[in-house]
Amino acid sequence: MKLLKLATSLLITAALCGCSSTGLGDKVIVKALLLDYQKEYLAQVLVLEPQPSADAGEAAETIRLIEGSGSTLAEAIHDVESARAEELFYGQNELLLLGPGLQRTGIAECCRFLYENSAGRPNMAVWGINRPANEQPLNEENAGPVLDSIRRLGERGEYRTYLYQLAAAQNGVFLPLVYLSEENNVQMEGLTLYQNGVPAVRFTGSEIELAALLSGQTGTGQLQVQGESSPVTLSIRSPKLIYDCVEQEGSLQLTIRFSGHVEQMTGEHLPASREQRRELLKQFNTQLEQTAEKVIRQSFTPEADPFCFLSRFCNRNTQLTNSLAETGALYRPGTVQFSSALQLL
Repeated sequence: MKLLKLATSLLITAALCGCSSTGLGDKVIVKALLLDYQKEYLAQVLVLEPQPSADAGEAAETIRLIEGSGSTLAEAIHDVESARAEELFYGQNELLLLGPGLQRTGIAECCRFLYENSAGRPNMAVWGINRPANEQPLNEENAGPVLDSIRRLGERGEYRTYLYQLAAAQNGVFLPLVYLSEENNVQMEGLTLYQNGVPAVRFTGSEIELAALLSGQTGTGQLQVQGESSPVTLSIRSPKLIYDCVEQEGSLQLTIRFSGHVEQMTGEHLPASREQRRELLKQFNTQLEQTAEKVIRQSFTPEADPFCFLSRFCNRNTQLTNSLAETGALYRPGTVQFSSALQLL
């Protein structure tokens, strides 16, 4: 009986301590991954490396950059992993950045590879970056502030795309783009629509915000329109899209109504009176309708449907939707109608 009790206590102790011989102490935590293609694949991994601290019982963390390259993406990542004695731990990897070379040549294959391997996390945010990997846009000195700035873009409602979406994309997918200046300032630069794995269309300005809303994201709550002499920013409370699909005489039409209340107009030479601002807002509503129609026309094609319009048509009449899609009639101008009805608060 004593032997049985001893064996039981040993088993419990082993279970509590974990069965793996490699604990987190034998690993370094990956915080971000930058991939690019410039005649060969380039991989740069930012890891957190514990450093001794003067305070007893505490350890500081330093960001280190590890680089690798190879004729394939797998070789480049293996080159990085071989550069450290410790195992790379990807479980807390928050961010994947794709350099301009990889943006041109094939983000789909790259994202599928990462999705199916330990180096990628399905819910990691993915951004395109303007500077190539050989310039080391992220280094041990600027990595912390730059990563925080990119993270804040997503937190404030800028368009977001995750690895699982890019890996599974069949009907077109958007890649948000960040611009990193020489002074390490970060800003949203644009939004690229990929069709069949290659870049097809690039959106900027208010097109990005409308694309976010059409994708079901909350957006930033701000839209930029063109005033009489300079840009005007509209701060919108509770922006909302209302969809309605109508079938009539062998055709389908999807109407989208954009509503919300403008809390503030920011710009130069704006009228002071409320009545004048209301009239100005009518002009801005027209501008937004034209911008949205452009976004929809360039995004909703036989090769792409990033806003999932087909499912809305199918919910109305699947057989008719399939018939109109085969003939191309579903993608004609006017099939999707966008109206903007913003009002002053």
